[in-house]
Amino acid sequence: MTATIKHRRINLNDTCLHVAISAPDKPDHQHVSAARAAVICLHGFPEGWLGWRPLMRLMPDVAFFAPDLRGYPVSDYPGNGYDVFTLTDDINQLITELGLDKPILLGHDWGGFLGWIYAHRFPGRISRLVVVNCPHPRTLIRAVLHFQDFQTLRIPWVPVFQIPRLPERLLTTRLGRRLMELSFTLREGSQGNMDRDLVREIVYRFAHPEDLRGAINYYRNVVRTLLHASTRKQLDDFYDNPIQVPVTLIWGLEDGALSADVAQASYRDAGCAVDWRPLVGIGHFVDLEAPDLLARELDRLLYQQEQPSVPIATRETAA
Repeated sequence: MTATIKHRRINLNDTCLHVAISAPDKPDHQHVSAARAAVICLHGFPEGWLGWRPLMRLMPDVAFFAPDLRGYPVSDYPGNGYDVFTLTDDINQLITELGLDKPILLGHDWGGFLGWIYAHRFPGRISRLVVVNCPHPRTLIRAVLHFQDFQTLRIPWVPVFQIPRLPERLLTTRLGRRLMELSFTLREGSQGNMDRDLVREIVYRFAHPEDLRGAINYYRNVVRTLLHASTRKQLDDFYDNPIQVPVTLIWGLEDGALSADVAQASYRDAGCAVDWRPLVGIGHFVDLEAPDLLARELDRLLYQQEQPSVPIATRETAA
């Protein structure tokens, strides 16, 4: 079976998102219905949809929908809307515009952060949440504030990204793009597994400061959300509604930026059991370093979903 990656632009309320779509090659419009499952893929920083391309090629029997999220090339760069409320609204409207009925939501890094929040906000819109290397947001913020497993020191770029305009100017210079490349390759769990050409393709989409400003605005806006009592309470109210779909947390254990010990406590804030799936010897960018292992994990979940008489083994984990 083969699959062709096609590209669409989807108009939302105040922006337009580029979406890469991969599904089994079938005549007319039967390609999505012929797929084993529909999966919305939410990328992390700073991959864009390209981070999912290896997985899409490995699983041609699955319908994948991988947007470039708001503010990323090749989607629009609106002047605002980089808060988690608007970003999860974008996801919700995207599912509607694509005509999908309860797809699987798969997110890595920032995409996982948004996926957790989406699952709390919009129960019933997805069939399953699969997160790759991102703790539950409330779990992560607590760990940062309480210095759990040195999580506060593991993400030093977050305070730097609060500086207006400067980070995107520096990172889109020739030297800055080289540093971005190294931020991928130096974080491999097993050196040499990552496709260097793909890394360069990802990084060189950020040719100008405005190409990166939206992505960095995610970090600026989440800090503002947490600093303001009203928006922090709004977010806490969402978290108080337990996630109602099965949740799987896939984790590259060599991730130096996000603590596995912290992540294993995510079930407490999710309000549900979490299927913990550690990947030995793999770093933060599982989608780029080990797409074959990610495909195996997704295939496992799809098989279990196709066998309703076989219960999915979930394990509540404690830090």
